Amino acid sequence: MRRSAAKTVILAILLGAVALAAGVGARLYTAWNSKGETLIDEAKKSAENSASYDALETQGKFNILLMGEDNVEGSRRSDTILFITVDIDDKDIRILSLPRDTRVMIPGHGTQKLNHAFAYGGQDLMRATVSNYLGEPILYYVIVDYDSFPAFVDMLGGVEVDVPKRMRYVDRAGKLDINIQPGLQTLNGETALQFVRFRKDALGDIGRIQRQQQFLKAMLKKAYDPRVIIRLPELAAQAMKIFRTDMTTSFALQLAGFIQNEVGRDKMLFSTLRGTPATIDGLSYWIGDVRDAKRFLNAPLAELTGEQTEAESGDRVPAEESESAQTAGGAKAAENMMTAEQLAEIVKSMPESVAVLNGTGKSGVAGELSTRLQKIGVDVVHTGNAKHFDYRYSNIVYPSDAPESVKETAKLMGRLLEIPSGLVRPGQQAFYASLIAGHDYGRIVKLLDELVKISGGQ
Repeated sequence: MRRSAAKTVILAILLGAVALAAGVGARLYTAWNSKGETLIDEAKKSAENSASYDALETQGKFNILLMGEDNVEGSRRSDTILFITVDIDDKDIRILSLPRDTRVMIPGHGTQKLNHAFAYGGQDLMRATVSNYLGEPILYYVIVDYDSFPAFVDMLGGVEVDVPKRMRYVDRAGKLDINIQPGLQTLNGETALQFVRFRKDALGDIGRIQRQQQFLKAMLKKAYDPRVIIRLPELAAQAMKIFRTDMTTSFALQLAGFIQNEVGRDKMLFSTLRGTPATIDGLSYWIGDVRDAKRFLNAPLAELTGEQTEAESGDRVPAEESESAQTAGGAKAAENMMTAEQLAEIVKSMPESVAVLNGTGKSGVAGELSTRLQKIGVDVVHTGNAKHFDYRYSNIVYPSDAPESVKETAKLMGRLLEIPSGLVRPGQQAFYASLIAGHDYGRIVKLLDELVKISGGQ
C-alpha cells in the first residue's frame, strides 16, 4: 500500500526472469508477445476438471498464491502470503496481502493462524486453506526462498528505500540483529531481508506487509535501470534459486508477456486483507473481513476506483461555501506552505493507496496529478475518468462503509491538497480514497509543484 509508481510489472519481471532462466531460447519472443486468448487457452489446460476451469470459462480469470518460505531451525513457515487474481478478460491484476496471523480453519488441524498451514503441509495445505478461506480456487503457486533473497538483491546492486523509522530488534537465539537507521538509503541484500521481515513495532504484521510492498515497488524501480536490464540473464539464473512454481515455462512466459503488453499501469491494484486484531485463548489473531476481500478481488474495476460512484451526487456542495473555502485555502497556501518535514509526515501517515480520476473532460489531467502525487511519495494505484466531466471543484470520495484507514487517507489527502472538508466525503462504491479532479485542477497542479520542490522530488 506504500510508495512507488513502478508497481505495474512486478509479475512480468518475476515471471519473465523465471522463464528466461529456464532457457526458452527462440520461443521467448512469441510467448512474450502472446495475447490474452493464448494465455487463457494455456490456463485452461492446467485447470481442466477443477474449480479454476469454471472461473476461466465464465469470468476469464484465475488465481495465483505467492508465498515467502523461511526455514528456521528445520521448521518451514511462510511469513509472506499474497493472493493474486489475474483477469484476462478485463486485463487487470489484483494483489491481496494476507497477514500470517489471520485466523483460519486449516483442513485436518482446526482453527489456527494462517502461516501454520505451510508448516503442517507445505504449499498444498496452504493452497487448500487459503482457497477455502476466501472461497476462491487457486490455479498456481509461487514460492520465494528467503535464504537466496539477499544474494538476488546484492546482484541488483542494492535497492534504494526510504526507511520510515529506526528498526531495532535483537534475537540472539535466532541469530538476528536488526539495526536499520531511518531515511533514504540503499539497502544491501542482508539489510533488505531484515527490512521486509521486521515486525517488532506497534503495527506488527500489518506494518511488515506495508514495508514488504514498499520494498517490492522500490525493487521494481531498480530493475528498470538500464544497467540492470542488460544483466537480465544473470539475474534470471539467480531468480531460479529463489522461485519455485508449478507453472510451466511456456505459461510463465505467456503470463509475463500478457502483463507487459496488455495490463496497463492503472490496472494493477494492491490491498491488504482488512480486519481487526483479537486475542483468543491467549493467542493473537487477525480477524479478516472476507466479504471485503472478495469485493476487492471480484468487483468491477470501476467500482473499486470510484469511476461510477458520483453521477448522482456530483459536487453538490453549495457554491458560496465552496468558493469561499477555496479562496481561503489558496490564501493559506500562499502564506503558510508546509515544511519538508511536515509534508513527509503527512505522506507517511497515509495508510492506504489512492486513485485519481479526471472529472474535467480535458485529456491528461488525471495523469498530471498522479505523476506529481507520486513524486512526493503518495501511492497512486489507478488513474482514469470520472463518470461525468462537470465537476466544478475537485472532490475526494471514499466508501460509505470504509474502514478507518481509508477515511484517514482521504482526510490526509484533503489536508495535503487543501480541499475543503465539505468536498472530502463518502461515496457509494469506491474501494480507495479517490481524488476527482474538477475544473479547479490548475490550483492543485500549482500546489503540487510547490510540494514537489519542497520534497526534493524529481
